[in-house]
Amino acid sequence: MNVTARPTSGSRLRPLLVGIPYLLSSAVFLTVFLVSRPRLPDPIATHFGDSGHADGFTSQGALLPMGLAMLLLPGALFVVLAYVIDAVRPLVLTAYATVGPLCYANVRVVMDNAGAETARDVRLTLWEVPAALALAAVTGGIGLLVTRGWQQPAPEARIGPKNRPGLLLHPGETAFWTHAQRSRGLGIAGLTLLVAGATIIPLTGFGPGVVLLSTGLLFGLFSGARSTVDRHGLTVTMLWLPWPRLRIPLKRIVEANARDINAFRDMGGWGYRINKGRSGVVLRSGEALVVQLANGKEFVVTTDDAATAAALLNGLVERGSGHAAPTDRRG
Repeated sequence: MNVTARPTSGSRLRPLLVGIPYLLSSAVFLTVFLVSRPRLPDPIATHFGDSGHADGFTSQGALLPMGLAMLLLPGALFVVLAYVIDAVRPLVLTAYATVGPLCYANVRVVMDNAGAETARDVRLTLWEVPAALALAAVTGGIGLLVTRGWQQPAPEARIGPKNRPGLLLHPGETAFWTHAQRSRGLGIAGLTLLVAGATIIPLTGFGPGVVLLSTGLLFGLFSGARSTVDRHGLTVTMLWLPWPRLRIPLKRIVEANARDINAFRDMGGWGYRINKGRSGVVLRSGEALVVQLANGKEFVVTTDDAATAAALLNGLVERGSGHAAPTDRRG
């Protein structure tokens, strides 16, 4: 059954909503830097130890591009996410709560250095960290206000399963189907985090940079999966990793069908998900192979051509054969 769902409230405005505060923050930082530049030492204190004393320094010429990168790269990441996820309010809340402390940190670095004879004279006061956290609460609250009343509407009708009859396999014959699925959103998010991590290491030290680099690498490595249906059942592997490998043997499968799913509404997000009697590998919203298991649960994997995979899987289950065959026929 094909139906048309109502569009998500504010879907066209999401990229604009999450991008504007990062552009405004960049403009504020640029203005403060240009106004304060004549009074800034060179190098500039940009990192502070537990005692509040400066222990990391950046040249005056490098501070501006680094500071802008710290604001614009996360902004670009949130804009990308705004195109690919439907959870409007959580996305805007996270974007706004993040931009406040980032802007505050950049502006405070400039203001704390302004007027200092040398960078080693600059001190980080204890109240600046609580002030950044308070600003995160304020900007996050603004994010909630601008999306007030925006709810993810339920579609007019759920898109039902798309079934094909089980593929008829003759005695002594077997077939297999395989397809690789990549997540553009996760790939772009991973690349953005890698660039952001490499950019901020000279400014903030290795700690925050390594966290961003590690997260970006994980996003990239888990942004693609290959699904295979054959005489063994259903197997899902990562495209660029030998492990983890998920295999569901034929004896555990009752039935398979193709279904359109929403990654966040139906599965709670991207990646390997366990949610409300379902588990699976979800890289995007859209067409998915849904396998009914003997224990009453479902296994879901997002993939194109899911109807063909379901038909082959149903044929293998119906025949009840898991033995090797002399010939293979690609599905």
